[in-house]
Amino acid sequence: MKFITRSAGFGVLLLAVLSCSLAGRMAKKGLEKSMNSKRADSLWSDVPRMDGLDDSPSEDLPVAVQLVLHAYVDLVLNSDKDQKEHITSDWILFQYNGKATDLTSFYNADRMKSAGNWTLPEDAKTPCVDAEDKGFPGSACLYRKEENGTHEGLIILALQPKENEKTAFVYFLRAKETPKE
Repeated sequence: MKFITRSAGFGVLLLAVLSCSLAGRMAKKGLEKSMNSKRADSLWSDVPRMDGLDDSPSEDLPVAVQLVLHAYVDLVLNSDKDQKEHITSDWILFQYNGKATDLTSFYNADRMKSAGNWTLPEDAKTPCVDAEDKGFPGSACLYRKEENGTHEGLIILALQPKENEKTAFVYFLRAKETPKE
């Protein structure tokens, strides 16, 4: 229940940022300071690549997606609780000629566990959520893992700009929290 409440609050915050460009610009400046984020050269070896994903030429991470990444780090990796941690994040964007909801069946818990030992976030019963029934054009899958004192989170976010469009944009956002020395 706590996960659902946090997710709902996060959704309201996301819609508020999207609806106001001034708030978006201010959020971008704050997010750039707090997150060490860069584009990855390719999809990571412990994340399977779904057929049909085409590289996207975009070099910038939209403010709304930066907000998603930052909120996920705070929510799942609990970075606010211990400032002794160092957080970095990588992302990559693909175009997909299909429905955003296709990712929820491909990026299931069993496939992600076997590909890279990914687990579900605390209190989550399923990794993926289809948000189309809630009026949001897309889907999201959330994962985490802990290895050798390093905590990692993965968001797979698919956005379908318009209901009848065949192209979806699929963001893979990965955050890593390592202890500072």
